[in-house]
Amino acid sequence: MNQRDTIAEVAIKALRSIGRAGSIEEIYAEILEQDLYRFNTPTPEHVLRTTIRRHTRDSERSDARDEILFDMVGEEIYTLAENENTSGKKPSNPGMKRIQRASDKEEIIKDLMSEQVGVFKEIWRLLLFAAQVGFKNGRREPLKGVEAGKGIDQSTFGNSPAWPGVLYLMALAETGGADCLSGTPEAEEDRVSTFQEYANGGLAILKNFFADRPLEMGGILEFIESQREKIEKRPDVDLTI
Repeated sequence: MNQRDTIAEVAIKALRSIGRAGSIEEIYAEILEQDLYRFNTPTPEHVLRTTIRRHTRDSERSDARDEILFDMVGEEIYTLAENENTSGKKPSNPGMKRIQRASDKEEIIKDLMSEQVGVFKEIWRLLLFAAQVGFKNGRREPLKGVEAGKGIDQSTFGNSPAWPGVLYLMALAETGGADCLSGTPEAEEDRVSTFQEYANGGLAILKNFFADRPLEMGGILEFIESQREKIEKRPDVDLTI
């Protein structure tokens, strides 16, 4: 055991030792097994989780660190970030485009992901919901500006059984042709753009809805009910989150 190692550093060592993505419980167990660190706290797994989340891409934590060491690839399942992956294996789907969101929606995104709302604990869940809202209302809005560093790896959406099928379904409904289903870079660009712009439109609708009412669980339920009352004029896409 190297007493100079930080919690983040021993978490990296534990994941390398495991040789695959792991849960907090598995990472903690590996740290104990390898005697990598002594936690002087009654809640070691909580401390470990907090540290890892601070260094996880797209964590949306207010205390997030600039140094990205981990990626979340499942519900509380973590792997080493690409720059930390020394296993020699290429990351899955390296050519897949990252999902972006508009810079002018950051405030509503932060509000919707707050503990006060308590619904969208991960950004991918919110974007899937917003894309469904945008699609249902036929509101597709181009992203006027993005922060490249906040793009989300598509593997993050792997928690949803609807992904990546939702990309294909939306693109197919939008174009009415099969060209959007091909594996070409152009088709991938079109599919991602369609999803991003519907999500952006959905966020705009949410932003307008909560402009004059409190953003809390009751407000979310009210919004969902208002959407159910709308007359559907286009195919409905069921996004299971």
